[in-house]
Amino acid sequence: MSLISTDAFAIIALCFTISLAKRNVAVNNKKNMIYISASVTTIILLILEITTILIELSSNNKLMILHRIANILGFSLSPVVPFILLFFYSNKKKTTLYNCFLTIPLYFNTFICVLSYKTGFIFFVDAQNQYTRGNLFLLPTIISMFYYVLFVIAIIKKSAEYEMGDKKVLIPVIFIPILGIILQILFKGLILIWSCTAISLLLYYIFLLELQFRYDVQTKIKNRAAFEKEMEQYVNSDKNATIVIFDLNNLKSTNDEHGHKAGDEMIFHAAKIIEESFMGIGKAYRIGGDEFCVICKEMPRKLVDSALSTLDDLSIKVSQKRHIKIVLAYGYAFYNKNESESIYSTFSQADKAMYIHKAKLKEFYGKIQNY
Repeated sequence: MSLISTDAFAIIALCFTISLAKRNVAVNNKKNMIYISASVTTIILLILEITTILIELSSNNKLMILHRIANILGFSLSPVVPFILLFFYSNKKKTTLYNCFLTIPLYFNTFICVLSYKTGFIFFVDAQNQYTRGNLFLLPTIISMFYYVLFVIAIIKKSAEYEMGDKKVLIPVIFIPILGIILQILFKGLILIWSCTAISLLLYYIFLLELQFRYDVQTKIKNRAAFEKEMEQYVNSDKNATIVIFDLNNLKSTNDEHGHKAGDEMIFHAAKIIEESFMGIGKAYRIGGDEFCVICKEMPRKLVDSALSTLDDLSIKVSQKRHIKIVLAYGYAFYNKNESESIYSTFSQADKAMYIHKAKLKEFYGKIQNY
């Protein structure tokens, strides 16, 4: 009965997080829907698990058919949860053919599970309603692990965006279901997989929520709070850095003349231009209404200039498709632990350099308008 209590608690916890996910706007809507789908599937599996436990405790052999059906559904749905989680970090470049290929193990597993009603490949429930494992009992687990490994690989590829503290939290969360699988295989009396999965899903959603609070909802790049935390990392460390500050020109006049929706679009496009220009070089932050910053690790001036040249090209390219042009003023400064006063004084230097560039841009565009 303790197993039933654990599963019931896991169901309540997942229902609670599903209700949070439905109301939440901080987490990406696509990720919310994927999380809800995985959680609902886990709840169904937990209910099926409780059902099979109660049937096994019953001495009524008339429940044999229900017992078999519950097991077929449970083993068939087992790989579905990690399969759904794969789409958390799905690559848009992946083809439909690739996604169809991924579903083949799911269909194969379901086919074998259905056959098990008579053959006992995965499990067997005899006329006395007694359950035993079949020779292919591990097949659903192996297929689940296949999808889960792909999910972990996707997280590892994404891990460059995570801080060390995030990784320390994420690793145990990922391995909770794996621990449940290992224990359930080793000890036949234990039923832990789906309660462990439920706990992992709950913790992973909390992790996602905490992560999203560091991002600006409008632009999807990191926000001021994340920026301040990153700046603090340099106060007591030996790391050097390059700080690049950006200011979006003409935002106020755009808001006044074309409305705030047009202004919001400008901010969004500016953020994406900055993020793309410095991808793999530094982290982009929105630090004010029309102000952005990129913090890079120590890098040569030539590389910074190259990234800014890319930014100028992207700004022109995006502006050609828009009625309102995207013009970004920028300035940068280098922070050296042994030479600079502080990381904050370097920020001030970069800010001054940005205003010098901003003045030049106004002079340049002013001449064009008067020409």
